Amino acid sequence: MLKVGFSEFDITPAVGKLIPGGFEPCHTSEPARGKLLATAAAFDLNGNSLILVSVDHLSFHTNTADRIRRRISDATGVPFDRILVAATHTHTGGQTDYQLWLCPPDLEIASMTEEGAVTAGISAFGNLSEAAIGIGAGEENRYSFCRDIYMTDGSIKMNPNRAHPELMIEPVDTPDYAVNVMRIDSAEGEVRGFIVNYANHPDCHAKNKKSFSADFPGALRRGLKRVYGEDIFVLFFNGTAGDINCIDWMRSTSDSYYGGTKNAPEAIGAGLTSTVVEINANIKATESAPEITAISKNITLARRYKTDADLKWAQEIAKDMASHNAKDRAFATEYLEDDSDVSPEIEFEIHTVRLGDWAIVGLPSEIFTDIGRRIKTASPFKNTLIFELANGTHGYISTKTLHESTAYESTVSKVNACTAKDSADRIVAAALRQLEELKNV
Repeated sequence: MLKVGFSEFDITPAVGKLIPGGFEPCHTSEPARGKLLATAAAFDLNGNSLILVSVDHLSFHTNTADRIRRRISDATGVPFDRILVAATHTHTGGQTDYQLWLCPPDLEIASMTEEGAVTAGISAFGNLSEAAIGIGAGEENRYSFCRDIYMTDGSIKMNPNRAHPELMIEPVDTPDYAVNVMRIDSAEGEVRGFIVNYANHPDCHAKNKKSFSADFPGALRRGLKRVYGEDIFVLFFNGTAGDINCIDWMRSTSDSYYGGTKNAPEAIGAGLTSTVVEINANIKATESAPEITAISKNITLARRYKTDADLKWAQEIAKDMASHNAKDRAFATEYLEDDSDVSPEIEFEIHTVRLGDWAIVGLPSEIFTDIGRRIKTASPFKNTLIFELANGTHGYISTKTLHESTAYESTVSKVNACTAKDSADRIVAAALRQLEELKNV
């Protein structure tokens, strides 16, 4: 019979530390809005194992994610390619172990986050007990909006200025509203935990980033615990949210989100909780002997570099950095760095996992909606989920339309948009080949 184990570990930094989720870091000055957690679920069927780890963190450097997976593997014996670790992408989490725009690394905080992820993964595997799983799906279309807008001058702008709404034409894409839910029950039929997959940017505190917060995934977790018991576990995995956030730019209804509240994370978390509860009510069958397989392969993507024009622009900005905004200072600072020793190729991991009736595609970047939609539509599986920021990050993977624009997500950078224009097509093709292979394992 299937065995499942859970664990969660508190990774909340102390007040006074930096929050790196913007161009310019903010010092925390208020107590955390709920805990930042690393939460893990381990699955085992007759020695065939899988460990999923969800971490309230902005993003992991790929090397860090690899190290977390390797350490869990060494401690548990679960193969490296059967371990997936993903950041929820909260913009009010702890510092990373790499320079992120104008926010320096903090190795102490990053180490605490890593230890939390490793401990959660190992502990979950050590807590295995008989269980069964069931899945359901629904939609949540109240809180997610495409943040890239076609403008009347022919450009595409991300989060355009509301001062001139007449200049906006329409969003570039439509969000993926899917909410996929897996419920894990004990052998006695009691709810032990949920895995939730939904696409939206956890950057909903607007400019009020004075404290650490897991954003709406944390509010969702607290909401489900209130409904089903404080001892349940909730893992959140973000979908294709690279071009999606909680602001309805076209209707300009709120500075926070369409629902019109200044506490968007709690409102979205509460609404998403209700949606998961509704989905759960229709999860009838549970499976005690699910298929557990995984395939992980790398593809090679070409790297983008700054141009001579970029360097010239940066040199002009550098003449008076203080007079420019944080975004320009961040890009200019990077452009002035020597990148001659940076590899022209990027090894990009595509991690496909089959867990019962779910096929999961883990991608180490912020993925645009259209890319995920293309994978889902052509997938040989009925239920295909995309987990973005899985096993690391290589910045944004945007569509060709955005790649050819001057929008923020397509502006060349080591941490922002570092892959070539054909990357999306190559990722989609490779993911579909791998899903076909997974189907036939």
